[in-house]
This record gives sequence, C-alpha cells and structure tokens, in this order.
Amino acid sequence: MLRKNWRRVQHCQRSFQFFSLDLRLVLLYYIGFSYLKGDPMTRHYQQFLGSKPGILVELLDDSASPYRVRTQEGFEFFISADDFRNYYKVEGDPTPQAWSHLVTDFDKGFVHSRKMAEVIEIIRSFESVLQDFDKARSVARDALKILGDGPNPAFSKLQAWLQELPLKQTVISKLDFSKLMHLDKDTRDLLLSETSAVVPLPTGSPDDREIPLQGVQPSKSEPRSAPKLARKIAGKVVRGGMKNVEMEISGDTLKIRVDLLKEFGPSKSGKTTIVASTEGSRSLPGRDEKIGLNVYKQESDKLLKGRRRSFKNVDMDVQGDSLEIAIDLSKEFGSSKSGKTIIVASTEGNQLIYGREEKIGLNVYKKVE
Repeated sequence: MLRKNWRRVQHCQRSFQFFSLDLRLVLLYYIGFSYLKGDPMTRHYQQFLGSKPGILVELLDDSASPYRVRTQEGFEFFISADDFRNYYKVEGDPTPQAWSHLVTDFDKGFVHSRKMAEVIEIIRSFESVLQDFDKARSVARDALKILGDGPNPAFSKLQAWLQELPLKQTVISKLDFSKLMHLDKDTRDLLLSETSAVVPLPTGSPDDREIPLQGVQPSKSEPRSAPKLARKIAGKVVRGGMKNVEMEISGDTLKIRVDLLKEFGPSKSGKTTIVASTEGSRSLPGRDEKIGLNVYKQESDKLLKGRRRSFKNVDMDVQGDSLEIAIDLSKEFGSSKSGKTIIVASTEGNQLIYGREEKIGLNVYKKVE
C-alpha cells in the first residue's frame, strides 16, 4: 500500500512539475495523510451527550432521516435527524449553548447523563419540600459547603444555619440532608459548580426553544422546573458485520428484528444452519450495554415448536416470518456467575422461538463498574 501511494506521488510530481513547490508539498501531505488517517477532508462529529459520551462518527448519508453514520471502528448505524442535530457536534466545536448548564466534563464539554441525573435527583429531593428548583439547588449547595468533605461533618453549624433560614420549622424538618453525606467527588464538584444544573431564564430569543426544560416555560409567579435530561441516544443499527439483525434504540427500549426466512449456511460445527447473528458481542451505540445474539435451525426428527413468548426481560413476537424482540434496558438482574458483568436480559441458554422450530440464544449485559 505504501509503495502504491508513493507511485501516486511520483506520477503527480511528473504530471504537475510546473506547479509551485508549495503546491507539491500540499499534494504530498494530502496523499500521505490519506494513507495514514483516511481522507483529511472528512468531517467527524462527536456525541457530546449520553451515558457514555465521546463517540466519534463520520456522517455518511444525511439525505433523509434517519442519517447513516460510521464510527472510527467501522461500525455503521442509523440515527434520527433530530437526535443527530441535538446530541452531536462537529469535532472540536464547543458544546451548544443550550446544553451548557448540564455539562459534566468542562474540559471536553461532555454531558454525562448519568452523572447529571445524580445531581438532579439530589436537587429534586429538596425541591419536593421547597416547591422551587432554584431554591432547592441553593439550599443543597449551601448545606454541602457547610458540611464540608471531611470525615466529621459540621452538623452543629448546619443546625445553626438552618435556624437562620426564612423557612418554617415544619418545612426544615422534612429536608433530608443525609443524601449529601455520601457523594462521590464528581457529583459533589458538579453540585458545587456555579453553572451546573442552573435552569436558563428565557431571553425572548428564538434560541429559547432549544433550552432543554421540562414542560412549558413557567411564568414569574410559578416555580421553574428542573431540566429534563435527554434520553440515551436513539438509533437504528443494521450494519457492522452482523447477519440479519436489525436493532433500534428508543429511550431505554431496544427492539430487534430478524427475518426468519434467511439462512447463512452451516455453523462451524456443521450441526446447525445460521439464521441471524451479531457475530460475537456488540456494544450498543452510545450505551454501556453489550449484546450477543444467535438464531439458528437444527435438524431434528422431532417436530418441536416454542411455547414461550418471554424470558428474562426478553419479549418475543412472531408475525409471519418476522421475529421482533423488545428489551427494557433500564432493568438489571444482578451479577452473572463470573461476577464481572450485570445481566440486563437473557434467554438463559438456547430456546425455541415461540411457534417456530428455530432456536435463539440472546444475552444483554454491561460490565461491573
């Protein structure tokens, strides 16, 4: 490959020797960079919001929604136009202003949805008592500063401070400060940040419609509501080396479709015929979970058909020769036998598909953090 590219350089030098030296140097740089990194003119986009932000993709087709994109590892998938516009930015560009109040990694401009969700949950626990998000955030932050981060929280200072607050004693008694005692450093730093989880005020600008708030903008007499974090990245995955497996993620729901009429020849053992496969474990784009799926046929003298529609968080529906599977990615079923992963969904071995002769083996899991 290197020799081939060098020949291209020599050919270009002979053909365009009348050009300036600077232009030839640019040509050499372009060809060399193309060999090492791919086309330098390709624009990459970065997912800045999600449970695992930072994924880089190349936009392959934006002619219609959903868009087709490809990761640096060559994994192609589809993502709706709205999700792409809202949760991806040009690599190197700043995070859109509409999401600046939810940034968790200030150096990279990422919004780690799980970390921010922890911050919002703490503020909401105070909001349920104070009935005002801004006031709840202020009380939580001030209390956290007074308690400190040492092994001996300053409870006496906290009690004295609470007596000075313009709140009724019945209200103060309902505030639960125990949530502030066991925060990890990231959550603590975010809660103490001057800009984190601050709900932007409407300015009258057309950009206000982009501010991620829950519900309608309240009037001055109404308390402002907490920001509603966007769900994990939704997308339709149909490529990446998988066989006959189409996946779609919407919020925390994973939907899988398999055409049961297709066949991909015998397995390595020669005892079964492959119908569909993820070809090993695959990461779900923008998520922590991984999936492994195999559907196959096995010759048998006995004509057996599946009788179960659901297994552990695996709901199956067969329409004609199409198999559809729904999985709730928010569920967990404890650690696996090895203790290295957490089970999200499983057929618990190879099982007959409902009303069919084909068998399926499916596992969705995520690593223990």
